[in-house]
Amino acid sequence: MRKNPKIEVINIGSELLLHKLNTDITLISNILLKHSFRISKCIIVGDSKEEIKKAIENSFRETDVLIITGGLGPTFDDLTREILSEFFNRELIFNGEIWEKITDRFKKRGVEIPEINRKQAYIIDGSYVIENEVGTAPGMIIEEKGKLIIALPGPPGELKPMLEKSIKKINEKFPVETTRMVKFSISSVPESVVETKLKDIFEKEENEKLILAHPNLIEIIFFFPPSIYDKKVKQLDGVLKERFGENYLGINPPALPELIGKILKEKKLKIAIAESCTGGLTCKLITDIPGSSEYFQGGFITYSNILKKRTLKVKKTTLRKYGAVSKEVAIEMAKGAKKQGKADVSLSFTGIAGPTGGSKEKPVGLVWIGIGLPKNKYKAYKFIFSGDRQTIRERAVQTGFGLLRQEIIKNEK
Repeated sequence: MRKNPKIEVINIGSELLLHKLNTDITLISNILLKHSFRISKCIIVGDSKEEIKKAIENSFRETDVLIITGGLGPTFDDLTREILSEFFNRELIFNGEIWEKITDRFKKRGVEIPEINRKQAYIIDGSYVIENEVGTAPGMIIEEKGKLIIALPGPPGELKPMLEKSIKKINEKFPVETTRMVKFSISSVPESVVETKLKDIFEKEENEKLILAHPNLIEIIFFFPPSIYDKKVKQLDGVLKERFGENYLGINPPALPELIGKILKEKKLKIAIAESCTGGLTCKLITDIPGSSEYFQGGFITYSNILKKRTLKVKKTTLRKYGAVSKEVAIEMAKGAKKQGKADVSLSFTGIAGPTGGSKEKPVGLVWIGIGLPKNKYKAYKFIFSGDRQTIRERAVQTGFGLLRQEIIKNEK
């Protein structure tokens, strides 16, 4: 067995440099990780022949496996097929069988096939064809100088099954020692504190490890050979429980919204949400989870003071005396959500997400998070988050989930 091959990814498409989020790299990484392969570099290139050729030249020189996505369509700016043909000095050969499949796909849709789609039936000489069962662009695997070049379409729905088919070829060419990934998560603790508390573990552990920071969440990832996986995971689980207590979320835990849902289901609790500055993001993350109707009653997006008063019954005198962004209003919002939503627990957010609206006393980033618990218990927490408007909102919501989890656990003791 050899060590991991060096794998690079080139994502092609001008849209990825303008307005579209590159989701391909996450998808590719997750598929490769399942088979003990990891990406060393990812490059995004626009639809420029010169830039694509330069990126391929650089990556091919440095890597063992090069995965290229995008540029296999039928239009003038889809250049990958032609550039690879030119770069490797291999002829493009028309494949009648592929053309027939493309034609059949259009016929089934009741659409006349444009002649430009004929371009997609040309295959680089000597390449291994990866059938596309979703779209019209086939993928190709080229072996050159002991390396693999894998060209795949960009749309995730096409890319995913075709990359999974390609894994066999990577495994045959570069058999590696199997490793298993384990993730430990810690909530509501700064990254610097986590690293300080685990410095001895990181220094002692020779296997590959990563520390990843997210809003209000730190993930620690280790890769272990199967022979020592269970022993190592058990040891680390014990250390993390001891050092982080209730902030430790466990081994390979789900995301916080899903974790909250599991706790609520286990304890047979219903939740309602009151949002102001977060604008519905909390409710969105909860309802992203299948089955959330079992515990989620609903949410109230009360952006204005009028709705805070009318919908959540926040007192006019409270708003006048303390202002909308205050401990007192956060608590009254949590009370209102719990009562109006006929829930057992509640979560509320009121703050200043910016970029304007702040003052010396109440700066941009100030957020009060209210929590309603069974037996008429209410609490509120003050935070000043940094970042742009979206970051402040995301940090507030994730912090709220973390606090709610801890408070539910403490309330049961």
